[in-house]
Amino acid sequence: MKKVVEVLSAIAGAIASFFCSVPPVVWILIAVMSLDFITGLITGALGKSDKTETGGLSSATAFKGLMKKILIILAVGLSALIDWAIASTADIQFTAILYATCLWFIASEGMSIVENMTLIGIPIPKILKQALEVLRKKGDGIDAEPEEPKNEKTPSEDEE
Repeated sequence: MKKVVEVLSAIAGAIASFFCSVPPVVWILIAVMSLDFITGLITGALGKSDKTETGGLSSATAFKGLMKKILIILAVGLSALIDWAIASTADIQFTAILYATCLWFIASEGMSIVENMTLIGIPIPKILKQALEVLRKKGDGIDAEPEEPKNEKTPSEDEE
């Protein structure tokens, strides 16, 4: 019995160690992916989905969505491996690729959440859309600032 407790303790310790070493940006990505899946289900349940002909829920569509989420996790894992390879070769701490990958997917999943909410009829603040676009551009390695709204000329300004 003592041996079983020791083995279970070792397994629990290994699992806890793994989860404690996962960077916060990965946890944020997992949370955003979960929110996207939930808003997708709600959109389908309300008959507003643009992913099905009827606008309703579809197990095939939900399965496809889950498979995409798994592939996103695999892409994040690949980026972590690349970071690890660079860091171990150069003997430095390096996580740029992991963070850029996660930021890009957080923005992409966030935009999907916004699209789902828009389909349901929930108004979305412009600042949220801009923030997601900045995140996506940062993930692409582009120095991004939110675009300022363009000043439209009023008829009185044209006359001057």
